[in-house]
Amino acid sequence: MSLQHPVTTAELIYQVGQLEGQIIQRRLADIGIRMDHARLLHYVSDVAGTNQANLAEYLNVQPATLTNMIKKLEKQNLIIRRVNPINSHMKQIFLLPEGEKAAHKINEVFNQLNRIVASVQLTDVAQFQQLLARLEAKYKD
Repeated sequence: MSLQHPVTTAELIYQVGQLEGQIIQRRLADIGIRMDHARLLHYVSDVAGTNQANLAEYLNVQPATLTNMIKKLEKQNLIIRRVNPINSHMKQIFLLPEGEKAAHKINEVFNQLNRIVASVQLTDVAQFQQLLARLEAKYKD
């Protein structure tokens, strides 16, 4: 016997977010990019020369966590930090050519997901369920 329980909007939002994360991880596995690194590269591709404070705020991470992320991406030759010519105490972050290639793929994945999300009118629970179903149909194995 199966027990039915009401599906809340918050639960559906959570499920959609989890599924989007899985989709992104799967689509980016071939370039070895994790979700948090994908978001960093995506932001830097849109805001070239951003500083670490703005990036930490966007990613909602502590400065030490961001520094570790940046070091890993630097070792992969995806980004570079440069001293800000106006304020030598600040570092700016730029994509290297390999980072630009990775960011292009990341942007494609994000844009594809955004198109799917935008295709559903999210005004009630049934429409969130429709969005989840569309994402599952497109990306589940």
